[in-house]
Amino acid sequence: MKHLFIINPAAGQKDHTKEITSQIEMLFSEKDYEVYVTKATFDGLNFVKKYCLEHSQEEEIRIYSCGGDGTLNEVVNGAYGFPNVSVACYPSGSGNDFIKIFGPSEDFLKISQLIKGRTMDIDLIRFGNRFTVNILNMGFDADVVERMMKYKRRPLMTGKGAYILGVLVTFLKKMGHHFVVTVDDHLIYDGKGLLCAAANSICYGGGFYCAPLAKINDGIIDVCFVKKVSRFSFIRMIGAYKAGKHLETPWVAKKIVYTKGKKVTIEIDRSINFSIDGEMGKASSITLEIVPNAIKFVVPQSVSIPE
Repeated sequence: MKHLFIINPAAGQKDHTKEITSQIEMLFSEKDYEVYVTKATFDGLNFVKKYCLEHSQEEEIRIYSCGGDGTLNEVVNGAYGFPNVSVACYPSGSGNDFIKIFGPSEDFLKISQLIKGRTMDIDLIRFGNRFTVNILNMGFDADVVERMMKYKRRPLMTGKGAYILGVLVTFLKKMGHHFVVTVDDHLIYDGKGLLCAAANSICYGGGFYCAPLAKINDGIIDVCFVKKVSRFSFIRMIGAYKAGKHLETPWVAKKIVYTKGKKVTIEIDRSINFSIDGEMGKASSITLEIVPNAIKFVVPQSVSIPE
C-alpha cells in the first residue's frame, strides 16, 4: 500500500507540519510514504487528483488529509473516482466537524491507528462539479464566516475575536431572505428564512449540531431549515441548535423544517453567502444530489463505525 500525506500548514491555530512528519518518520521507511505540504487553496485537490491519475493502475493508496474540513474536502474531491484509493483524516484544523459523527477525535490524531484502520464506504453530496463531504450551509451562519474571515486579517485580531465580531455585525444587519426549498421535487418551504443546511454528517461551524439525525452512509441528504424569527427568539434558539436539541425542543422545533431526500434545490431572492465544508461562495440557486458509497473512508482501529 502507498501512503500519501497531504499537510495543510495553514489549518488550525498553528502549523502542525513538524509534529505530523515526526510521527510519519517513526512509522515508515522512506520508500513507503510521500508527504506534500500545500501552498494555496485547491493546491491539495490538484495534487491529489494528479497523483491518483498517475497511480490509478497501481496498488492500493491511502491518502491522509492533515488539516481541517476544508483540507478533507480537497482530498476527497481529488480522490473521488479512483477505486484503489481510501481517504484518512488527521484532524489538525480549527473545526474538524466531519469526524465528530464518530465521537471523540483523539484516535484520529494517531497515525498508527489510521494506518491499521478499517475502511467504510461513505456518501458525498454533489454540488455542480464539486463534492461536499460534510455540510453545505447558507444564510446567517455563512454570513458570519464571511465576515470572520475578513476581520481575521486585521492587525492583532484573534480568531475567536473575529468570530464574535462577525456574529455581532451579522446580528445587527438585516436578517433573512426569501427561500424556496424543494426536496425530491416536493416543495417543503416557500417564504422567509434565516439559514439552510444540507448535511451529510451531523455538525459544522466548530460544533453546531444542525443535523443530529444524519448518517454518512444512508444515501440521504438531511435538510435543516430555520424560518424567519425575531432577534430575541433567535438568541433563545441558539443553545438548542448548537447542542443538536432543536428537534426535541417543542417551541424551537416549530421554527424548524427538517427533512431528508436524495436531491435538494434551494433558491433565494438574491445571491447570498454559502459555505461548503468551510470554503465560501455566493449563489442565488443551488442544486445538490447525494452520491451513495462514493469513497472509502478510513476509521481508526479503535473507533466504532456508525450504524
